[in-house]
Amino acid sequence: MTEPKTRQKLRFLHVEDDDGDAKLLERALSKYLAGEDYFIQRAKSLRDAMSDLQREAYDAVLLDLGLEDSVGLTAFNAIKEISPDLPIVIFSAQLDDGIALDAVRGGAQEFVAKGEGSSRMLALSVLCSIERKRYERHLFKLANHDALTGLPNRRMFQEHIKHWLTRAERWQRAEAIMFMDVDGFKKVNDTLGHDVGDELLSQIAARLTLGLRASDMLARYAGDEFIVHLDMGATVSEDICAQVAKKIVGLFADPICIGGHEIHTGVSIGIAFFPKNGNDTTKLFRKADEAMYRAKRLKEKFAFAI
Repeated sequence: MTEPKTRQKLRFLHVEDDDGDAKLLERALSKYLAGEDYFIQRAKSLRDAMSDLQREAYDAVLLDLGLEDSVGLTAFNAIKEISPDLPIVIFSAQLDDGIALDAVRGGAQEFVAKGEGSSRMLALSVLCSIERKRYERHLFKLANHDALTGLPNRRMFQEHIKHWLTRAERWQRAEAIMFMDVDGFKKVNDTLGHDVGDELLSQIAARLTLGLRASDMLARYAGDEFIVHLDMGATVSEDICAQVAKKIVGLFADPICIGGHEIHTGVSIGIAFFPKNGNDTTKLFRKADEAMYRAKRLKEKFAFAI
């Protein structure tokens, strides 16, 4: 099948080394997905599949377990490791119930035995796996992202930091977080109303996002508080963090305009380091919070934890 020039709605990676089985599945999809725009990329081996996954984005993987270069769930586990969030539908001639259960427990969306069921069932298995994964992603976003700003929420940030601190301890390197509080936010809420306050937080989040790198993690911690994990590898230092803090302060040189109001605001920043200021998330967050309030008290824009 030749890929059209226009971008397709659904992209499948079909990992199958048998030409006859590949054509059978493609005919099933063409019959029962006639109303969908889709494209199938064929990979005849696990090696080719891994290469394709590194180059392209797909909506689902249709996987045969009986490949020449993999045994049992080897191919499934390898694909799951490189693309953990990608739906995988397994079509296999291996009718081993243990393999099927292990695959589903490992995250396979469907396990369909070759030769069983109609072409319609094969196509429905593919569509259901995609819709199920989309719903899972939707639920994950609701649980882990702030509804107002769209940023990761406190829960997601805490899990992120736990993961990074574990790695930092293993590698014996430092990590840095910044705790930020919006200056004068209560006055805006009291004088202009909560709708303006909400819009202000959304625009502040947007400015902070633009001022940070994609590898940094910015989250809304609570109320008018934001928190950042600075991903600096082995180069974490007070000098570098001070440069980042000054850049963030500079993002608010111009006022934020909401409903005809020019709001002059900014953020106060507290900076803490792992393991210097704390060897777990609770201590680290507390030290960054204390540094932020010290910056406010001293009328400085940022301060380091002590």
